[in-house]
Amino acid sequence: METKIYKNPVIAAKETALTVAKAVNENPGKLFCFAAGDTPMGMLGELVELQKAGKTDLNSVYYAGLDEWLGVGYKDKGSCAQVMWDNFYGSAGILPERINIFDGLTGDPLAEARQMDAWIKQHGGIFFTVLGIGLNGHIGFNEPNTPGSDSCSVVLLDNVTLEASKKYFDTPQTLSKGITINWKTLLEAKEMVMMAMGENKASIVEQSFKGPIDPGVPASLMQRHKNLVLVLDEAAAKE
Repeated sequence: METKIYKNPVIAAKETALTVAKAVNENPGKLFCFAAGDTPMGMLGELVELQKAGKTDLNSVYYAGLDEWLGVGYKDKGSCAQVMWDNFYGSAGILPERINIFDGLTGDPLAEARQMDAWIKQHGGIFFTVLGIGLNGHIGFNEPNTPGSDSCSVVLLDNVTLEASKKYFDTPQTLSKGITINWKTLLEAKEMVMMAMGENKASIVEQSFKGPIDPGVPASLMQRHKNLVLVLDEAAAKE
């Protein structure tokens, strides 16, 4: 594991975007997967700016949505679909046929999981993923003690995640489940960046990357990844 510590989230976003843009430029046709949380948003914005400057072509690769809350869709401000379309896919002008995301309004979550499995397989697996780290150590909606699986998973959301969800939605939501690319599939990505920013992430960063590998702390499972780059600001790295 390589650890990169930057003075603040703005610098971390700019530097990580350059890394991702280089991977896009050198690997056309590959599958990329980005988290929709607060932490990667700055990086995704910087990617859009790099494209505007002619330094990358974000339509040269394909995308898999990492996760979604079950029960909400694009029209719900705070859904993963809304966040990614409004802050990245739409801003970058990425063609819809290059994107596959979970439908949180599906009546058949297991079928929705299978179609994402097929998309990932069709594109040779995930090549590059950028992940955040939840306060309970979750990655995507791989909550504490989510079993490893070669298939995408429908998961009961942890209380910590449900509490955190309140900051994303502009209207109250009754949520209990999510759908996510499983951590075992994420471990098979060729390249992985994990990002954490802010003092409130310092404790879980320490647990995840200084402590033992523990299914109760999902981010710690990523210690097994051979090409993991951990990106932190100074506040998140303090412990």
